[in-house]
Amino acid sequence: MMRKILFCLIITVLLISAVSAYTLDDIEWSDDAVKSGTLKWGETFKTGDYTIKAEDFNEEGFVSIGIYRNGQLQKKSPARAGEGFEFRDTEKGDDLRIYVKKVTLNIDEWTGNMDDPSAEIEVYERGIPEMKIDIETEDDTYDPRTVKYQSIITTIDIENEGDAEAEVLDVEIDANGMELLDGDLSHHFTSVEEDEVLSTLDLKFEIPHYWEETDVDIKVTTRSEDINGEIHEDTKTETITIEPVAELVVSKTVTEEIYIDETAHVSVSIWNNGIYNLGSVSVSNPTTDDLEVQDNVDNEITLSFGPKETKAKIYEYTLKPTKTGTYKIPVATAIFTDPDGKKHTFRSESKSIEIDGPDIVLSKQVSPEQINPGGKATVKVTVKNRGTKDASVTTSETIPDYATYINGDLSFHDVATHGKSYSYSYVIQIDEIGEFKLPETTSTFIDFEDYKGERISNTPLITVVDPSAETESSSSSSDSSAESGSSGNNGQQSSSVNEEYYESNVDDGKVQPGFEASLMILVMFAVYFVSKRRDRS
Repeated sequence: MMRKILFCLIITVLLISAVSAYTLDDIEWSDDAVKSGTLKWGETFKTGDYTIKAEDFNEEGFVSIGIYRNGQLQKKSPARAGEGFEFRDTEKGDDLRIYVKKVTLNIDEWTGNMDDPSAEIEVYERGIPEMKIDIETEDDTYDPRTVKYQSIITTIDIENEGDAEAEVLDVEIDANGMELLDGDLSHHFTSVEEDEVLSTLDLKFEIPHYWEETDVDIKVTTRSEDINGEIHEDTKTETITIEPVAELVVSKTVTEEIYIDETAHVSVSIWNNGIYNLGSVSVSNPTTDDLEVQDNVDNEITLSFGPKETKAKIYEYTLKPTKTGTYKIPVATAIFTDPDGKKHTFRSESKSIEIDGPDIVLSKQVSPEQINPGGKATVKVTVKNRGTKDASVTTSETIPDYATYINGDLSFHDVATHGKSYSYSYVIQIDEIGEFKLPETTSTFIDFEDYKGERISNTPLITVVDPSAETESSSSSSDSSAESGSSGNNGQQSSSVNEEYYESNVDDGKVQPGFEASLMILVMFAVYFVSKRRDRS
């Protein structure tokens, strides 16, 4: 039994000795104060778990400083300016150094007493090791498809830039799963002094293969043990980019600018800039609705590619413009699925084509759209050049058989400036009843590049309504309304019945009935009288 007790005591002593294997003289203190301040008699300030108090002053320039933890005095010691003392808390494993920078006593010349003395105090902690880590690679980006680099060479430099020696240092390197070709991922050092620089660690990794661009982290972690056995960890990460092993370069060429009477050429080629065979590549090449495709084009095809293989002019066709302007050409795409089942899409650059030339548009309107027989309507024709070039335009009108031309312009013959509109109008009269479609306006144009063309307008409708049919319809509607109003008021006359309903068909040139016969008799009598006088003579 005594042997067991003795053994436990020995183990305890050894453990305590291991923890307390250093003295205050062995400590390397931090270079910078962790706390500083000016304390007057009885004042305190706090640093960490400790409270520093100016307990007392004396005329010899000493200040008595107390160190408290949880309200309990741990140590008290006097010091003058330029002096200090150390404190080791064996229970918590903390070490403090108190330094008195300045003492001000303010002694009164008459009484010799101190007047509100104060002391400037700085607190330093035990220094700790701190590792500065530098990671260098030859490049930031690696492409396994090229022969520029056969591997990723990495160098690691470590320097202790802390305030104390590292009693033990362990270094761990995490390469994010990259295969190590040369070097070690773990290193152990028995000690690293303050400001010591370790020998460079050299490593070589195989360039990994990914199906898409991937960022890879090289992470270095150091664990330093200080004089008290505490571990201090520092890390540094260097990120490099790995290009994919497969890439389809889709190239789509388009004639960038043409005149409206020309055609544009389009071709699509694909290059497998990769180191693997790619099968079942789906290629899509949509066309635009703004231009007419002159050739038969299969918009969807499936191809296979070997490493570094180019398939030139998979698509080749021409486009014919129908109007001027700038139009985007849809991109071509190539899609393949990797062995993990993920799809990868590659697109050509966006292209545009500019169509130059005049773009003549004719529009025709009639106002009003409804007239009575013998009524007149105005026909307006607008000529607009929506293109990018000026053109000489000539229009012509056709007056239909059912209409009579009254007055106005029947043609346009002038240079139509691009981006501008011109109009002319004329008046027609229609005597027949019905719905009529006005003939289209036709035009020819020619620009300064000798580009010619013809255009036609729309054909608006005009309705000629029988006025008597309108009157009957109106009267019928009025009678129906009156009857409905009377029956709807229980025999009482509605206010609407008192309103006057009338239509005037009287024309200023119209005469009363019977006047035409009297006039005819007078005319016949005058003719007879004149004839008689001629016979007598």
